[in-house]
Amino acid sequence: MKVTVAELTGTATEVLAGRAGLGREILSPQMTAPMLSAPPGKGTASCVIHLRPSQVVYLCSLPVNERIRLVRALVKQKPACILLSGRKICKELLDTAEASRVPLLKSKDLPGLRRLLVEKLLPRTSLHGVLVRIFELGTLIIGESAVGKSEAALDLVLRGHKLVADDLVVLEKKNSGICGRPPEMGADLLQIRGLGIINIRALYGESATIAESAIGLVVELAEWQKDRQYSLVGLREKRYRILGVNVPYLKLPVKPGRNMATLIEVAARNQLLKKRGIFTARDLERKLRKRLTG
Repeated sequence: MKVTVAELTGTATEVLAGRAGLGREILSPQMTAPMLSAPPGKGTASCVIHLRPSQVVYLCSLPVNERIRLVRALVKQKPACILLSGRKICKELLDTAEASRVPLLKSKDLPGLRRLLVEKLLPRTSLHGVLVRIFELGTLIIGESAVGKSEAALDLVLRGHKLVADDLVVLEKKNSGICGRPPEMGADLLQIRGLGIINIRALYGESATIAESAIGLVVELAEWQKDRQYSLVGLREKRYRILGVNVPYLKLPVKPGRNMATLIEVAARNQLLKKRGIFTARDLERKLRKRLTG
């Protein structure tokens, strides 16, 4: 999605200089706050540079020639815009921003601008499924319609785990991982066929739901196929790709008599063990190989 500097301006943000550059595109959802006393860093092109009040005070305290040098070095990084949040400002900053057509903005609502950038620029997609936080591990349950995803999630909530989202999960890439949350109208709700839509927070209290969770495991529920061979050891680890990130993945066959909530809970426990370096299947294979070769 294309976002320009002009979209940041409004009642709480005014343009001090460089109005000719309001059409510049912003490519990063993160604001960069450089230290003017250090050499200019890289990776600020097409980003929003936030000059904190302390940095502006420092800039204004320098001799004129040094101010001009630092401001020019800042503009040379080709930022989308420069953002101020304090009262102080120096003439050199205004003049250089105007001459280089780099918008110089002043905002009274910095948190609001941060939220706006994240909402517009953070890589995002949505997926049909259920997200439950199990033992601090976000577990995304996917599968065909009516396979039992929501019923398994309800059973997990009854075991003390937390519902994040049901039916539609909004997925966002944050840092190097994936986070999931419900759509605005779907928070706290779970849809059970034959029962309808229920409010988990109202039924089981605030501790039964959570607003968002990092995703550490994807579990796919699939109908049991009689002629298909299923792994009994689990040596091979699989991944599910979301927004370019590979997330641990497991496919569980659904069959009458199998308690899917228990299996999902055990899968989450097992994944947490793997994160600690405890891989039961590999340990068993290592012992077998040692016995066979010994």
